[in-house]
Amino acid sequence: MTNRRNKVFSLFKGATLTAVLATTLSFSTVTQANDVQRLVNSLCEAAKADDRTGMRKKLKSAKIRLKKIYSGVQCGDQGSLLRAATNAGALNAATFIATKIGKDNLAMAESDGKNIVQFAQGLVAAGDASKQAFVDLYNSKM
Repeated sequence: MTNRRNKVFSLFKGATLTAVLATTLSFSTVTQANDVQRLVNSLCEAAKADDRTGMRKKLKSAKIRLKKIYSGVQCGDQGSLLRAATNAGALNAATFIATKIGKDNLAMAESDGKNIVQFAQGLVAAGDASKQAFVDLYNSKM
């Protein structure tokens, strides 16, 4: 009888451990998703504030390369990280981003079908001459 009780206890113990692990893993996934969203929000805010150093520190502490995540980073209705920096007139942040993301990401078209150079050229054509520096920057990196 004692041997049977030990088997039942062992099964119960294993089931409990499995339930605890499943709960922990699902909580961990939610936590990671929250961490990623916090990182994206921080990067967007730093880009708008022209905080190149802040972006670098956040990426370094997260141990993430901007090139690996750039295509998934959206700053609300402004679009990509570069578009957010361009709209805010944040040339230092835009230089940092353009240097780190590579030519493929610079040439990538966004939801409106325009890449970052075409987007910045559109702003200049609409009368915002201050965005010419961004056009020149993006052309030099492509």
